[in-house]
Amino acid sequence: MDQTTGSVGMPESLRRITDKQRRPLMKFFKTKLSPHDVDEYRQRFATYLDRLDAGGRKGAFAFTFRHIEDHKYGIADEHYEPYGIPAGRIYMLPAIEHALHVLSELAPLDWSAEELDWMLAHVPYSRYIYPSWRRAFHGPLVALQPAERCKVPAATRRMESVLLVDFRDGPGLPPEVREFDELLLADNGDEGRIPLQYVTDADDIGPAVSELVHPLLPERRCARLFLFMSELTGPKPTAKWKREAVLRIAEDPATLLVARALLGLAADRTATTDRGEISCLTPHTGSLLRASFWMLALQPDVPGHITLLRDAATYLGAGHNGRNGVCRSSTAANAGVEVLLDIAKKHPEATTEVVGALARIRDVVKNKHLHKRLVNVVDQLSVERGISPSELLETAIPDLGFARDGTKTFAVDGYAARLVLTQGPTGSAVNVLWFTAEGTAVDIPAELKKTPQLAAVQRAVSETRRALASQRGRIERLMASDRAWSGADFRTRYLEHPIVEATARALLWTIKSHEPEFSGYPRQTDEGAGWELIGTGGESRAIGDDDVVVLWKPWERDAEEVRLWRSQVVRDRARQPFKQIYRELYLLTPAERQTKYYSNRFAAHVLDYPRAQALAKERGWHGAQLGSWDGGQDTHLYLDFHDERLRAAFSIEALDLEEERTSLCSTNRVWFERRVARDTWESVDLAEVPQSVVSEAMRDVDLFTAVAAIGPDLDWADHPNGQIRDYWTTSHTAPLSESAQSRHEYLSEILPRTALSDCTHLTDRHLIVRGTHRSYKIHLGSGNILMDPDDAYLCIVQASGARSARIFLPFEEKAGRLASILSKAFMLMNDHKITDPSILSQIHGSRHSLSQPELSP
Repeated sequence: MDQTTGSVGMPESLRRITDKQRRPLMKFFKTKLSPHDVDEYRQRFATYLDRLDAGGRKGAFAFTFRHIEDHKYGIADEHYEPYGIPAGRIYMLPAIEHALHVLSELAPLDWSAEELDWMLAHVPYSRYIYPSWRRAFHGPLVALQPAERCKVPAATRRMESVLLVDFRDGPGLPPEVREFDELLLADNGDEGRIPLQYVTDADDIGPAVSELVHPLLPERRCARLFLFMSELTGPKPTAKWKREAVLRIAEDPATLLVARALLGLAADRTATTDRGEISCLTPHTGSLLRASFWMLALQPDVPGHITLLRDAATYLGAGHNGRNGVCRSSTAANAGVEVLLDIAKKHPEATTEVVGALARIRDVVKNKHLHKRLVNVVDQLSVERGISPSELLETAIPDLGFARDGTKTFAVDGYAARLVLTQGPTGSAVNVLWFTAEGTAVDIPAELKKTPQLAAVQRAVSETRRALASQRGRIERLMASDRAWSGADFRTRYLEHPIVEATARALLWTIKSHEPEFSGYPRQTDEGAGWELIGTGGESRAIGDDDVVVLWKPWERDAEEVRLWRSQVVRDRARQPFKQIYRELYLLTPAERQTKYYSNRFAAHVLDYPRAQALAKERGWHGAQLGSWDGGQDTHLYLDFHDERLRAAFSIEALDLEEERTSLCSTNRVWFERRVARDTWESVDLAEVPQSVVSEAMRDVDLFTAVAAIGPDLDWADHPNGQIRDYWTTSHTAPLSESAQSRHEYLSEILPRTALSDCTHLTDRHLIVRGTHRSYKIHLGSGNILMDPDDAYLCIVQASGARSARIFLPFEEKAGRLASILSKAFMLMNDHKITDPSILSQIHGSRHSLSQPELSP
C-alpha cells in the first residue's frame, strides 16, 4: 500500500451500502444550480442525509467520493489557482461541490480503520483541501485503538496534511498538530516516523530531510527532536529551552550532528540560484533551521562554524534566485543573524569574522526588515568596540582565498584554473586562466564544461566580482566621510588586501601628517618592502606607520593641485574606479540656507520611475515603492550615513495615479535627519550637515534627475498631462546642475584639441555646433538639440560614436551623456553628409514628423 496516496480497493463494508445510494444521489448531482438556488439545494441535501441512518450516511459519503474519483473531478479556486485545474482532472459540477460542503459538516461517523483508509485516500482533489475533512475523520481516527491506527499509515499521513492546512496560522506548531503527532509516536513504540510537516514537498528542503537524518539518528528519536525544536517560537530561545537543548545534546551527541546537517542543507545551496520553483520554506522547516542555529550557538566551538552559519543565513535571507525582498525563511534567517551577534558577544576574538559574515549576508539579502536588522547589529558591535561602523566593516573584509599576489587556484581534473585579480579599464576585474598539469596555458577544456567542478569555479568568479563591486562602492561612500587611517592600517587594509588593493591603488590618497601635505597614487617601493605615494611630477613620499592618510577629495585641495591631477589623467588616459578627480561639489545655495531644513534644488523634475527606482537601489537608497494602492501615491527614499548617524531623504510622488503600475514620478524636496535613538529621527539644519555628506547625497539626486528625467525622450512631447508636457519642453534650456557643469568644464578643456574646435563653442548651458545647413544648440544637461534660428527641436535617437570614441573620457555617467553629446556634435558639424531622410526633413524644415528615426552613420 502506498503510504502517501493510500491506493486501496473499497472495503466490502462500504461497497454494500454505497450501491444503495447511487440512484438518489445522482438525482442531486444532476441538478443544475444558479447562485440563487445554492442555499435551498444545500438544505434539501442535508435533509436527505438526516433521514438516513448512520450506515446510509456512510454510503452517501463513500459513493460521492467514488463518483468524483471515477470522473476525475476536482476543485480549483480561481484566486489561488489562476492557471486552472491540473491536467487529467476536470472542474467539479456545482451540485457535487455543494454536496461535499454538506457532507463535511456532518457529525463524525463510526468508521472502521479500513474504511477510514479508503475514505482518506479518496478525498476529492483540492490543492488547499477545501472543504476541510477534519470534522469528519479526525475524531474517528483518534478513537481507533493504537494497533488499528498503525495499520493505516496512509490515512494518518493524510490527516496530518488536513490538520496542517486547517491550523496553519500562528507561531510555532499548533497544539492540535502536536497532539496528533504525539499520538502517532506513542502508537508505534520504538518505530515511529518523522511528522509530515518536516518532510513535506511544499518546499525544496523538506524532501531531503528524511534521507539526510536517517544515517544520523533513528527516525523516532529524530521525530521527538524535531517536535522539541518546534517549541522555539521566537528569534531567541528561552532559558528553559536552552537548558533542555544542552541536556539533549549531552545525552545524545548525534542531536548536534542533525542540527549541523540541517544547516548544511541551506548552506550548500547558492543564495542567488534556486533548484526548483518553490524557494520559500514552510514555517515548520524554518523552525527546524532556527533551532539548529541556536543548538550550534550553545556549543563552545561555535566560532569554528561561522562560515556554515553565514552561508545558511545568506541563503535563507535571500529571495527566490536572490532577486526579491521576500526571504526564503525570515524565521531562520533572523535566527542566524542573532546567533552571529551572540557569538561576537561571547567570543570577542571572533568579532572580526562575525562582522565579515554579517557584511556578506547584508550584501546579498534584499528584505528591508532583515537588512535593517543587519545594519543595527553592525552599529551595535561598532559601539561596543568604540569604532565607527565603516571601520568595523573594513577590518572584516574576506580575502576569498586569494593570495597576496591576487591569485587563487582551483585543481580541476588534471587542470588548474587560476583566478587573477586585475585593474582593467572599467575598474577591478577577475580573469580566469587555465593551465595543464605541466603549466601550459590552454583554453577552457571542453570536457570540463557543464561539470560540477567548472560550476564551482564559475561561482567563485561570481562571488569575487560581487566582492570587488561591493568594495568599490564602499570606498566611494568614503567620499562623504572624514575617515583617516594610520599608515600601518592603510597598508594592511587597503594596499595589501587582495580584494581591496586593485581599487585602492587606482585612487588618489593624501598624507596629512607632515607639512606640506602630499597627494598621489600608491605604489610599492622598488625594494618591495614598503609603500609610497607618487605625485604629479613623479616625486614620491614613503608611507610611514604613523602617518595619517586620507582619501583625496578635490574640494579639500587647492585649485592648482586639482588642475594638475586632471591634466595628468587626460595625458595618461587613466581611468579611476569611480569619479574622484572630476567629482562634483554641491555647496548649499542661498535659497537652501534660507529654508534651513530642506532643499528644493531638484524639485519639480519628471522622472521615468522604474529607471529612477533602479538607480536609487543601486546607489544604496531605500524606501517604499510608488503604486496605485492606498498610500502608494508618494514616498520617501533614504540614504544612510552610518558613521555620521545621519540620513538623507528625498521625496517623490506618482504622476500617473490611474495606471496599475507607476511609470512617471515627480520630485520634491531633499532634507537630512539625525538619528537620536533607535528608529527615531529628527530633521537637521542643512548648515549643520557636513559638507561632504550634503554633496554626496545631492550628487546622487542629481544622478537620478539627470539619468531618469524624461527630457531626452521624445515620447513625452505630446503627453496629455500639461505638467509632463511643459517639463519636457523646458528641459532643452534648463539651468545646469553640478554634474552638467562638470561636463561643461571638461568640454572646455578638450574641445580645443579636437576637430570640433573650429565649429563649436560653449555657452553657459549649451554646446553650439555650426554645421553647413544650420547651427545647433546641444543642452549639456539633457543632451537635447535645438536648431537655429527658431529653436526647433531636432530628434536624434543615437548618433554614431565612431569619432567621439577616439576622445578619451576620464569619467562617464550612467546615461553616457558626455559621450552622446560629443557623438551628436561630430555628426552635426558635418550635417551636409547626413543621408537619413528623417533627420534631413527636420533640418530642412519638414518638421511634421517627430517619429524616432533610425540613424545613418
